[in-house]
Amino acid sequence: MNAPQIARWGATALATIVSTYALDAFATASGLLLVACGLLASLDQEMVLAFVACSYLIWALALRSALAANWTLLTVTGSSTNLLSKLAHDLTGRYTASLRARRFASATGYVGTEVVKEVPYYAGAFGAVLVSDSVSASEAIIFLGGANLGAAAYEYGLAGVTTALLHRPYASFEVDWVPREYLADYYRTVEPDELETIAFFVEALRESEPDRPVLFFGVGPTLHHVFLAAGTASEIHLGDYLPANLAEIQRWIDGADDAHDWRPFIRYTLQCEGIASPAEADVTRRAELTRRKITKLVQVDARDPEPLPDRYSTVISAYCADSATDDRVIWRAYMRHITGLVQPGGIFITAALRRSSGYMVGGKAFPSARVDEDDLRAALPSGSGPFDGSIQVRNLHEQAAHGYSGIVLGWVRVTSGGRSGYPAEVGRRVGRSLPWRRGCSHS
Repeated sequence: MNAPQIARWGATALATIVSTYALDAFATASGLLLVACGLLASLDQEMVLAFVACSYLIWALALRSALAANWTLLTVTGSSTNLLSKLAHDLTGRYTASLRARRFASATGYVGTEVVKEVPYYAGAFGAVLVSDSVSASEAIIFLGGANLGAAAYEYGLAGVTTALLHRPYASFEVDWVPREYLADYYRTVEPDELETIAFFVEALRESEPDRPVLFFGVGPTLHHVFLAAGTASEIHLGDYLPANLAEIQRWIDGADDAHDWRPFIRYTLQCEGIASPAEADVTRRAELTRRKITKLVQVDARDPEPLPDRYSTVISAYCADSATDDRVIWRAYMRHITGLVQPGGIFITAALRRSSGYMVGGKAFPSARVDEDDLRAALPSGSGPFDGSIQVRNLHEQAAHGYSGIVLGWVRVTSGGRSGYPAEVGRRVGRSLPWRRGCSHS
């Protein structure tokens, strides 16, 4: 279990303890208050039972809201306010990628926990009736109804707080972004999205012109896609918005002892290129070749219609524009600026999170533009003729805890140069929008 997983389990355990005690205290106080005020004391037995039945219905409706909020919390952060719910969710995820199965399992764990919590109330209420003449059966039932209403109010409140926290303003790339947190969260191993992305990129790069410079736009603090270009590019240029990301790359180029270990990604890249079992010497050679081929680290800004003065026969920009904003109009403008760096006849290769509204890094939420394959096809500069390229979708339900459950992969041959303009209002929105994330930090 890695550090982020331990953190998620720790947060879940703490939230479960706090929530359990808070719920019990609130529900018990509600039940006692209802009995003490005598508001329902004049009701006959049938009316008291009807009241309790209604209280259970209200509690069930509140529980439904809590289940929806808990599911969102699980899929976005990987944490929960209910330990049994997370356990059921994660265990089910080991055997199936079905979101429906995992949602049912998490709901079963959550409801099961809440039902078990009811036992002490019944034991306490009717135990008091048995041992004390001062507590009547009617008062015990009223107490249970009051406790149910208190529990319902608590569940509604918990759902509201959870939803509000999940929809809080996104973290700032410039203020909240920590390259080492990103590397720790996503690049300890070659995760399923990168197994698909790297394999696709290796094939797409075969369409490019060899022995020419290749630009990676929005590379972030990562190099996992760069290794696949080292064998064919004459030189490699890496661009990113954040100097801290470029500094992290420079540390690897300089061979710093604590630089991130990219060897698993190099090994997988070589496998995709046809080497079935790369030896350590093969990995070392590709790493050194990549260091030699990287000749330029440059700061770029996707908001700028002219991010760089040069044009390239091959531009690769993965998880950049889609993760730099939650506005799809601005995403299209960013894509226009980036693809404008491709020479006519050149290749543009890209990847995007599919229909994602955000992803987590270091426990902080960053935005995504909720694009899909249709959006990407419309944004790629393929000209008026037949589409010369490929767009593919990969469903990755096991990545849901990161905030996305699919990716879109694409490449296109750019048939014409120049940039088309966009309305002035879009220009103002682009100017106000700041790059954030996984993209202009995750090539």
